[in-house]
Amino acid sequence: MFPNEAQNSHLRDSDIKFEAFRPRLLFCPLFAWNAITGGKFISIFLEDLSPNFSEGMIGLTLSIQYAVVAVLAGWGGRLADMEEKQSIIWGCGRLKVMCWGVLIGTLAFLGHGLPQMLRLDGTLPDSEIISGRKLDVVDDNTIFPWNLELAWHITMRVLWAVAFVLTAPAMDGLALAHLEAIDGASQSDFGKERMYGAIWWGLGSLAAGMGIDYCGFGFLYGMAVVLAFLVYFAVCIYIWGVYRDTTGSFSSSALELDDDSFTNSHANVEKIGTKDLFLMLCPSCYGSALILFVFTFSIGLAIVDNLAFIFFEWLGSSNSMDGWTVVFTVILELPLFYSSPVLLKRYGPGKLLLLAGTAYVIRVIGYTVIPDGKMWIILILEILHGVSYACSKTGSVEFIARATPKGYHASAQGLLFAIRFFGVVVGLAAGGWAQENFGGRIMYFASGCLVFVAMVILSLAELCRNQKNTEPYDSLESNSLLVKSESACSSASGFADKSTETWVRNLKYDSLNKYVKDW
Repeated sequence: MFPNEAQNSHLRDSDIKFEAFRPRLLFCPLFAWNAITGGKFISIFLEDLSPNFSEGMIGLTLSIQYAVVAVLAGWGGRLADMEEKQSIIWGCGRLKVMCWGVLIGTLAFLGHGLPQMLRLDGTLPDSEIISGRKLDVVDDNTIFPWNLELAWHITMRVLWAVAFVLTAPAMDGLALAHLEAIDGASQSDFGKERMYGAIWWGLGSLAAGMGIDYCGFGFLYGMAVVLAFLVYFAVCIYIWGVYRDTTGSFSSSALELDDDSFTNSHANVEKIGTKDLFLMLCPSCYGSALILFVFTFSIGLAIVDNLAFIFFEWLGSSNSMDGWTVVFTVILELPLFYSSPVLLKRYGPGKLLLLAGTAYVIRVIGYTVIPDGKMWIILILEILHGVSYACSKTGSVEFIARATPKGYHASAQGLLFAIRFFGVVVGLAAGGWAQENFGGRIMYFASGCLVFVAMVILSLAELCRNQKNTEPYDSLESNSLLVKSESACSSASGFADKSTETWVRNLKYDSLNKYVKDW
């Protein structure tokens, strides 16, 4: 008997009822920490480190950062699932990976301050060195030459990317597995849990903006450390809650394969590779169009999330105003995340993604016509970000969750992060160059046009799917196992026609409903 099972048995004997804390407990401090160490202030934070961080260089640095995320995201999710399978107490495997990520990310963010500590008088190299005309000469007031300093800051962002790879898929996978395990909830409730993270993201960004205005960018270093400790405290409380839980939802081993057919075929399930998981996401033209939209939408969203503050600076914004823009972005996120189960049941992931794209196009086209100094108009447009982000996050996570076998939640979410961040890399590399050479207005107009083209493709795929399947989206629950799915084969029924569902089912499973890899 496992320790948590023994504890649960003792509590049941004493007629004490206790339910484990929801994943929202972890989302709150983790998202506030992420807002400080990797949020929207990073672009102007890098710009403050040295004038040599031009808009193009910032875009290149962030594209390198997210390229690492795109390449390693699948590995991070798979590592979290592997650790979970070896864990005795439910959830500890994924939480361990997440905690390592928070530690690495905090150290990487603090590492940005090291070059300033190594300067003898705290000043930058002379203007000729900064301008790049005499890179081989080092001013006497520093022992940290600029060419090495640039490489150092890029390295710190790469380390932060590794931390993000460990934290984000593990947290999403843990939340989905938790919702699947408990009674009275399902994976479609993910948005409700994620809503609390959005609140703390906005509060963290607002505090960061005000702190920068009053104390300088050094305020972010202290805030990152405080929030990291808060994350670890929340993890301890969450594990304690799982240990004390009396519902029996977490009494099984961390394999999460409680169904007999999956338990017997555990050896086969472990052989599911990244390629197999990716093919599960594209069972039809509709699935492929949806994945293409996620990739393209990520290109556009990356430009807004990472380069918008530079554009706002050009419009005359302050750091406090930048913080308020983030608060306005979550105004609509909260009700949309809360109502995500109803929206998913009524419209499905595809229509939610189309709504996200529509809000994005309106927002960035609005950027192109705002007069200088009219930041109050920006605040109105930022409200649309809540629609874009909440609908895109809810739709894409649900699509991936329904296409994923049990025990592979973090692996599949890591694959989703890889798809998204390949788009982020393209967006930042092209966006930084475009903003530096053509200006922010042209850059945002081009990104709006790109997302609009992806919307047209997804709309056509959605129309074809509706013609082939006349049932409303919520009625498909009886034909597919949906969020309580015990296999990946059920994913196709919600997103493709019946023939595709049969094709996936027959190729992946034998007559005993056991998974076979060579399909």
